[in-house]
Amino acid sequence: MGNRKIPSTVLLGSILLLVIILLVIAAPLFTSYAPDEAIAERLQEFSFSHPFGTDRYGRDIFCRTLYGGRTTLTACFLALVMALFIGTFFGIITGMRSRGLLDTIIMRVIDVLMAFPFMVFAMVFAALWGTGLANLLIAVVAVWWVPFARLARSVVLQVKNDPSIQAARVLGASGWRMGVFELLPKMIGSLLVLATFELGTLILSVSALSFLGMGALPPTPEWGSMLSDARAHFFQAPHILLGPALFIVLTVLSLNLIGEGLRDMLDPYEHIDILN
Repeated sequence: MGNRKIPSTVLLGSILLLVIILLVIAAPLFTSYAPDEAIAERLQEFSFSHPFGTDRYGRDIFCRTLYGGRTTLTACFLALVMALFIGTFFGIITGMRSRGLLDTIIMRVIDVLMAFPFMVFAMVFAALWGTGLANLLIAVVAVWWVPFARLARSVVLQVKNDPSIQAARVLGASGWRMGVFELLPKMIGSLLVLATFELGTLILSVSALSFLGMGALPPTPEWGSMLSDARAHFFQAPHILLGPALFIVLTVLSLNLIGEGLRDMLDPYEHIDILN
């Protein structure tokens, strides 16, 4: 693996993602406006001072898009990390105790969660506990750990009879030590590839739910909620959709490019059926 060339898709996707992250993190360097500041006439078209125009309140859309990226990307990344940790933990446990009672219970829970549409689950959760970004992230993590658990379990079932694993068991290694030092390194490539693709899907899902009013509450800028604000004036000023829509598309595209390249370069278990 050390002699493999880095695919061009990884380089292209990484450069694109890095540019977006730098724009979002260093937003004050690229815009002198505040995201909630009404600084011009409402619904202005593109101009040098307002590259994406202004929204219905006269706020600079380019500024709000950059600051909105902070909200969207930070929330999605935190949700992904939590889902990855939970899913990997349960995947290792069920893989090491396959065919046991705990494995049966967890796998049936996973089957139920996979059969239940995520959008419907999020709407039910919002109806019970209220809207807001925090509640949305809880709903996301409650479902998004499933693919990581299934992948981790599949990898464990594939490698748990390897000589190195058997040797660690004979030497009396504890369960957590085997999981961290023996099993986890064997699944990092697979998990990294899956996490890259899942982050793109997560950004789309969170933006879609925010578009429906279940995400960040006004006046906090967020890509999905910005699209929701713009839909009322779509026919009058369609350009106000460009900023957040463009950043969503480019971010997801960059993650998919990186994921495709990493799958070819890193994933030694790309042919494992994660539905086992």
